[in-house]
Amino acid sequence: MKKKSRHSQRIWALQILYGLDIKNKFDRESVENYCKDFLREKGVLEENYTYELVKGISSQLEMLDANIDKYAIDWKVDRMPVVDRNIIRMAIYEIKNNIPVGVAINEAVRIAKKFGDDDSPSFINGILAQIE
Repeated sequence: MKKKSRHSQRIWALQILYGLDIKNKFDRESVENYCKDFLREKGVLEENYTYELVKGISSQLEMLDANIDKYAIDWKVDRMPVVDRNIIRMAIYEIKNNIPVGVAINEAVRIAKKFGDDDSPSFINGILAQIE
């Protein structure tokens, strides 16, 4: 199988995170099972960036959500659309793990244009633009 781009793997991570989020199942066992099942369906047999993102975001959920709360004035994380909050979590996780801020924001906005609603790209950009 051809190696997937980081962009594609971020989309996969968003899809897995969405499933975990709507079921509120961020425990280690659920993360492992969701990732393995999803990636197996995609024909990916080894751990990859998708797995790294989902595992990392799940393990740092409280810190990521605290960051979102800090910058999302008048918005609570649990009231945000599921897609938006997981795109923001992914971008903050990447920024905190040495992905350049501009790259993380551009990817988040690009994914939001595809999977969010009409307001998602500007909403996500506005929050992420404040991250140090």
